[in-house]
Amino acid sequence: MTAATFSAALTRWASAQPAKTAVVDADRRLTYGELDALVDRVATALRHAGVGPDDVVSSQLPNGIPSLALCFAANRVGTIHNPIVTIYRDRELDFIRDQAQSARFVDDPSDDLFHSGVAHPQPLGTSDARMGDAGAPRFLLYTSGSTADPKGVLHSDRTLLAECGAQADYHRMTGDEVFVMPSPVGHISGLLYGILLPVWLGATSVLMPAWEPGRFLELVEAERGTFCGGATPFLAGVVDHPDLARYDTSSLRLFPCGGADVPPDLIRRAIARLGVRTGRGYGSTEFPSITSSAGLDEPDDRRAETDGRPIGANEVRIRTEGGGEGEIEARGPELFLGYRDPALDADAFTPDGWFRTGDLGVVDADGYLTVTGRLKDVIVRSGEKISARELEDLLDGHPKVTSVAVVAVPDPRTGERACACVVARDPSDPPVLAELGELLLAQGLSRRKLPEQLAIVEALPMTASGKVDKQALRERVANRR
Repeated sequence: MTAATFSAALTRWASAQPAKTAVVDADRRLTYGELDALVDRVATALRHAGVGPDDVVSSQLPNGIPSLALCFAANRVGTIHNPIVTIYRDRELDFIRDQAQSARFVDDPSDDLFHSGVAHPQPLGTSDARMGDAGAPRFLLYTSGSTADPKGVLHSDRTLLAECGAQADYHRMTGDEVFVMPSPVGHISGLLYGILLPVWLGATSVLMPAWEPGRFLELVEAERGTFCGGATPFLAGVVDHPDLARYDTSSLRLFPCGGADVPPDLIRRAIARLGVRTGRGYGSTEFPSITSSAGLDEPDDRRAETDGRPIGANEVRIRTEGGGEGEIEARGPELFLGYRDPALDADAFTPDGWFRTGDLGVVDADGYLTVTGRLKDVIVRSGEKISARELEDLLDGHPKVTSVAVVAVPDPRTGERACACVVARDPSDPPVLAELGELLLAQGLSRRKLPEQLAIVEALPMTASGKVDKQALRERVANRR
């Protein structure tokens, strides 16, 4: 099925299958016919409130029918949809709303917008060329920076429709999918897998307003969920759930994992315990799905140990001198339009139009990408660069370790040293530094790369996108000294 905009896709499915369930949340469910009518009412209410094409509608709503309806209503009016993750507070909200120049801010699911009884007599958007322009900015999402202000990322219908098409083809998705989505819809993965892709396919979306692994398993069983995708904590929470065997998860066939560092052992455990097709994937708010290893015929070692090959029409290259590891650059039809602050664009793109990801990686002879770390996520000890990602992937396999992040801390003698921040599997018997070193040496790591410091923490702090907040960890370690 093709459509120039996401709103047009919804309208076509409402006509073709009005009685099919489109969305389920904690309180209710709507068919495609009911959802399309609700979207039309919300779009009309936005118009009556003075919101017009190219304005920004900002929202901070939990996953649910109101957040989905507002997204499609904004698209129908031709505004820019700006969903904001719910964990942001005044500082981030003030920055985003000021930079976005929001014409309307919605943070209450009971807002009058969702209860207007007036619908437009004809489908909105049919007579205004700007509203039907698939290449115009229509989505504004903010990255969750831990060391700087969030960056506003602009996408169009065209870029995210390309993403949906590539995902559907790669995973061979159909309208029979049931997406069970815990990722917040203010984040790119929640927006795509919880709102846009299900409706584009004519499938069903089950939105979780809060993450709780047991509730996820209940929903998969009750709704016959087929797909989930998101950051590491979601997959880990399900795979390691103590009551996993009690639930019927036989319908769940796809659970790709990305958006944060994905330990190889997690993928192996997911294949063994859940029996799903999974694998690591690589992308960002700016470029949602660059590569994936979760395809149908991928070997298990590729799923666990690489971030896959480019999907769809995407391309990847490594900017390096002499081969080997270097900065990952990418281009393709789902690449974002640019930042809300255009001053940031110059550093984001190469002169020939490739996106500078800021990540380090290598590509093997078969075209598989492995992300090895961030350009800035290295420990520089006595002039030697040590990859935090390499240490993390190896230490995650220690039997006393639940999760781990390695950060650089200042050292008066060597400049920096590596500190392993570990969540212990048994808090009464945490690992000691020597035990971690023994594991690393047993796996062939150079003694020069061993971490010199260990911090046992109750939990790793996370950014809004589910990534470890390493700046917060550095501050926590520094405050302990």
